[in-house]
Amino acid sequence: MSKIIREKNKAHGGITAEEKTRMDEHAKLWITRAMRTAPIEPDKIISAIEGIYAAANLKKPRIVIVPSPLVMAFAYGASAAIWYSRKNGKSDATDAATRDATRAATRDATYDATRAATHDAAYAAAYAATDDATYDATHAATYDATDAATHAATRAATHAATRDAAYDATRAATHDAAYAAAYAATDDATYDATHAATYDATRAATRAAKGNAEELAALACRGLAGNFGVECARRWSNVYQGGNMWAGYDCYLTAYRDILGLELREHAAYAHWEQAAIHGGYRVMHEEFCIVSDFPEVLKVDDQNRPHCETGPSHRWRDGWSLYHWHGVKIPAEWIENKKSLDAKTALTWQNIEQRRAALEIVGWNNVLRELKARVIDEHPDPACGSLVEVQLPDLEKPSRFIRAQCGTKREFAIGVPPEIKTVTAAQAWLTGLPESQFEYPSIRT
Repeated sequence: MSKIIREKNKAHGGITAEEKTRMDEHAKLWITRAMRTAPIEPDKIISAIEGIYAAANLKKPRIVIVPSPLVMAFAYGASAAIWYSRKNGKSDATDAATRDATRAATRDATYDATRAATHDAAYAAAYAATDDATYDATHAATYDATDAATHAATRAATHAATRDAAYDATRAATHDAAYAAAYAATDDATYDATHAATYDATRAATRAAKGNAEELAALACRGLAGNFGVECARRWSNVYQGGNMWAGYDCYLTAYRDILGLELREHAAYAHWEQAAIHGGYRVMHEEFCIVSDFPEVLKVDDQNRPHCETGPSHRWRDGWSLYHWHGVKIPAEWIENKKSLDAKTALTWQNIEQRRAALEIVGWNNVLRELKARVIDEHPDPACGSLVEVQLPDLEKPSRFIRAQCGTKREFAIGVPPEIKTVTAAQAWLTGLPESQFEYPSIRT
């Protein structure tokens, strides 16, 4: 084994058992930070953001705290468009070509005329941002310096004990869920807000009455900065940083400093990034402003840390924007909030395969088997022991088999079993993990 070396500018030789134990606790700390649901503390996040800009030799930005990533994305679009228009001598955020185009009577005319007028400028406005500068000056520089100061064995061990642990535990429930939802919301909603041919007052009022948060946010953005604003909003992901939702990387970097004892000159600048990761969620960076999202007030996961909740939203921010997930799969809100809206037929014919799987689990396999008129292969006289049934499921070439039985409360349930199983007893034995020859039905059931 390589010699353990611990100096202020050097960490070689792998990690010790005591350091591994400390890193496990360190990972738990950053996992807790990634899963935070306590409200943001304005004084702490403002100080951290100002430090990041100063470290990148940028002027102090206007810092705005918003209640959710959805608001962040659309507020960014409107603000970037307005600033770009001011700097380029436009009287407002929507130039004459765009205004004329949006009066066109057909979708194609609107699309063709506005796309050219807004796309290039929106692209430029998005990149009048400071993501690269602030990232390079704080996080990336620290990462590179740490890499140079450490040995491969030490990096691998520390990586596994910190970044991988925190990343695996939090990624699905934090970054992936919020990013995908915010990206989809801005993309879909801005398409409706900018390219629909007859986006008139009646249609807007009808949608507003439905309380669609994404479309309402798009309408607000469009009202502030026109089509140019919503085009910029679609590009929010070009200029964002993850805040607490990038916890895995920060867990890794801080472990070198706090556990292995590295003291690098880059740590001074990185300290501001670290505080922003502790005290704020997603943020978008612009040369004039920084918009930071609050943490969600609800964040629920299953035993594998995938976003999941059977009784309400898996994520809810303080403005009411909510996401619904079933074991990591994003699903329509009504499947949870109005369970009568989802029946076996709907679940079986749902187009998205991942959502279909979730829908089938929500409906319950017993109801699905009843809908599909499953064929009984073997049946025990005692309903608690159940029956073995076979059914042809959509998208599967071969029939599937299930054991269907009653629990102690007389409720029916169904569990999938291997297709080669031929009897109820064999299915029950498989469920318990015993060979059929050793399985006996219990005399008392609870």
